[in-house]
Amino acid sequence: MDPNRNESKLARRNFLKQSGLAATAVGIGAAGMHAALLAAEDPGSDPPEWPWPYKELDTELVRKRSHKYYYEGGCMYGSSGGLLSVLIEEVGYPYTLFPHDMMRYGGGGIAGWGTVCGSLNGACAIITLVAGTDYGRITNELMAWYGTTPFPSETANRYAVNGEYLVPQLKTDAALPQTISESPLCHVSVNTWCRAAGFASASPQRAERCARLTGDVAARAAELLNAHARGE
Repeated sequence: MDPNRNESKLARRNFLKQSGLAATAVGIGAAGMHAALLAAEDPGSDPPEWPWPYKELDTELVRKRSHKYYYEGGCMYGSSGGLLSVLIEEVGYPYTLFPHDMMRYGGGGIAGWGTVCGSLNGACAIITLVAGTDYGRITNELMAWYGTTPFPSETANRYAVNGEYLVPQLKTDAALPQTISESPLCHVSVNTWCRAAGFASASPQRAERCARLTGDVAARAAELLNAHARGE
């Protein structure tokens, strides 16, 4: 028996053990690695097939949670977090396996590049996870709605003025001006609002505007998913 081969096997085994991947062992491919890591979070279960199970969500709870998560990690983290947190409460597994921190990349239109609005990016990810092959129709409806809707919504402004959000200290609790972006792009949406409202992009008012918008988008996504669950 070749001693070098034995040493190589031992080194690989030690690496897997030290990296927490020993259970994946020999011959696992890149696609299988993700499933194995998810299963490690719940040793008694494997992740289900796509789409994942769904129960109707409280849209206003989603709105408030998403606003709160925006404060913790930005727009994509916010919209996905609002939806995920309520799904975890309503459904539980497999949503407990979802690595929510990965959604931080979409903030500011993907790492601050101003491309697609992170609130849309996060909401569309969750829509795709639960809607199966109908995801295209639903995400298309959400994207079109975004471009024609005044943000922040009257509901969002009312929650701020009345102190109904879940964040202890808002960047501002004033009712903020509304604008229609006519685009799903972050930089267009933000610049359109800043010009109309008279606030700089780096202002606390702009940040709070985007927090409220994030809640609005997630709430609309929940409405669309609820309708889909009812067969509408």
